[in-house]
Amino acid sequence: MTVEVPAGSAADLAAAIEHLVRRYTGGADVWRHYGKVDLRAGGGGVTVDCEDERLERCLARDLARVLAGEALTRTTMEPEVEELDTSTLGQSIPDRFVRVAQVWPDRPAVRADDGELTYHELYRMASGIAAAVEAAIGGTGGQVGIMLGHGRRTPAAIMGVLLSGNAYVPLDPGYPAGRLRYMAEHARIGLILVEPGTAGLAAELTGVPTVDVTTVQARDGAGTGPSTADSVAYVLYTSGSTGRPKGVLQSHRNVQFQVRNHVTRHEITGDDKVSVLSSFSFDASVTDLFTALVTGATAVLVDIRTHGLGHLARRLTETGVTIYHSTPTVYRYLLGSLGPGDKLPSIRVILLGGEELTARDVRLYREHFEPHCVFVNGYGATEVSFACQNHVTMAGEVPDGVLPIGRPLDGVEVVLLAPDGERAALHGEIVVRSSHVSVGYWENDEANAAKFLEVDGVRAYRTGDVGRRLPDGRIVFAGRTDRQVKIRGYRVELGEVEAALADHPAVGQVAAVARPKTDGTSEIVAYVAPAGGQQIDAILLRKQVGTTLPHFMVPAAVVVLDALPLTPTGKIDARALPEPTHRGTAQAPRTDTERLVAGVWCDVLGVPSVGLDENFFDAGGHSLLMATVARLLEERLGREIPLHRLFQYPTVASLAAHLAEETAATGGLTAVADRMARRRIARKPGRQP
Repeated sequence: MTVEVPAGSAADLAAAIEHLVRRYTGGADVWRHYGKVDLRAGGGGVTVDCEDERLERCLARDLARVLAGEALTRTTMEPEVEELDTSTLGQSIPDRFVRVAQVWPDRPAVRADDGELTYHELYRMASGIAAAVEAAIGGTGGQVGIMLGHGRRTPAAIMGVLLSGNAYVPLDPGYPAGRLRYMAEHARIGLILVEPGTAGLAAELTGVPTVDVTTVQARDGAGTGPSTADSVAYVLYTSGSTGRPKGVLQSHRNVQFQVRNHVTRHEITGDDKVSVLSSFSFDASVTDLFTALVTGATAVLVDIRTHGLGHLARRLTETGVTIYHSTPTVYRYLLGSLGPGDKLPSIRVILLGGEELTARDVRLYREHFEPHCVFVNGYGATEVSFACQNHVTMAGEVPDGVLPIGRPLDGVEVVLLAPDGERAALHGEIVVRSSHVSVGYWENDEANAAKFLEVDGVRAYRTGDVGRRLPDGRIVFAGRTDRQVKIRGYRVELGEVEAALADHPAVGQVAAVARPKTDGTSEIVAYVAPAGGQQIDAILLRKQVGTTLPHFMVPAAVVVLDALPLTPTGKIDARALPEPTHRGTAQAPRTDTERLVAGVWCDVLGVPSVGLDENFFDAGGHSLLMATVARLLEERLGREIPLHRLFQYPTVASLAAHLAEETAATGGLTAVADRMARRRIARKPGRQP
């Protein structure tokens, strides 16, 4: 095979070829690495003959463009691994992963806070785990729980379960014990993969056999395993309106479809570094992790809950993440941790989903990212992954207000249904019509019948969202048909929150609502009225529901009323429920450190005062707000404060006492204030170094 290029000198061609091969290989010498490359003039151009057919295919793609003066932003040896197309939908996830691992064994597959793995190392670790799973449960087609942190072993455990021919069920160790127990029992999990920090929790909750992945020996891969394209890949649990979470099933084929759309849409290759920020209990992790592992890219895992937002910003820069994906809430907190004009230069795609986006989010994007970066508003659900996307660039005006969710992706149709079930042209419930929506809910016939249907002979999913179609074909989110809300990007059924509160014997009436906050997010506020003759302690009640609900579903406040207001028809009148008021405290801070901590708490929580012994989370805080507290304290104290210390000392008094001990060793608050004053002066615009 030959490559025809425009006429030019052999020296120019040699330089261009060497440049490209260095890009392909990260610096390998073209003449030594690939053998002889012959250049022959004739026929109005120059013919390039290569002994290496793979090199020749790549040069056929890129050489003429380089000689024409075109700048290539990314070059890879991608032709060695088959493109993601319709043929890959007939493969299992391990089929594709093993192929990538064989072609690029030394390429970094996973970079996490606790270490890194090449594709070869990941394949061997996953193969060892697959063998351990097979030995423990002796079959395929079952469910295996994964109770691990956000580290390098989790992708290996996931791939190991898939290699064994089983489906994985994420069991987030940060979830309340009652919820984990229900998920393990409901999913009929036959084995749980653990690590030393979670082994005791797993044994206490479930009684299911466990395997500690840190003790499993890596082994050479023995193939792709028994899974097929139609095998179930995972079961992810989402909030349920009946008071119990629902298990969403998805097949290998449908995951491959999701990944193919993602890869094609954003031109993702082995050169990319893909962030994996969400818990593995959520579908965002599916898109991010498998996008990396079936293309030869690097999955960059960052544990925000443990290390905070300052750590996230540092890791994004250190690892050179190119594809960033998170909820809008995390995105806003991340950019809030940056200084004015600070940029994240390596990122070329920002993909946000789970909440509404506004023009302000676009303005933040234009301030903190480079001109080549694209901003994407993604819309979807666990049952369908992404269904629509809206791409925004640095150029052009963005109207104030909420951004449209965009147009349907390839292979997806968005149907707007009227209340009578007929298609509506411009306004109606968003129904996602595609052959690749979820397989269904695990052992939940009622929910399956309510949410899945056929539209014109094709499987479809009723999202419960209301959409409005614009003249240009884009869709705008216009509310819900039910009581589902989004809290910091998490899907929450208010009925499940109410069911948890109603379990308390002192509660006679209950209502949960989502109230908007001044920062554009929403929080859950619960209202309860006591059963006859009972007394309700709001703080204790909130703590109790925290033992059954995950952190994002726990109400920010519980308001106790004598009786809940009713409409003339006897239903609870949500509009008449009062705004919650903060109790505050009569006890003033006693020391400089307490005043500093209390001031930061008030700024972050948006309250006038906090109690010295009041728990941060009882005051309405959550983990992302705690990360903001850590950042502000670091700025004002001039030193790094590990996020886990704030969880360890969750009151003003305890945290101030801890910080005071450390501050005493660094010269006291006066010295800290002097250092911070000098830093503020140094950061003033126009100051010359």
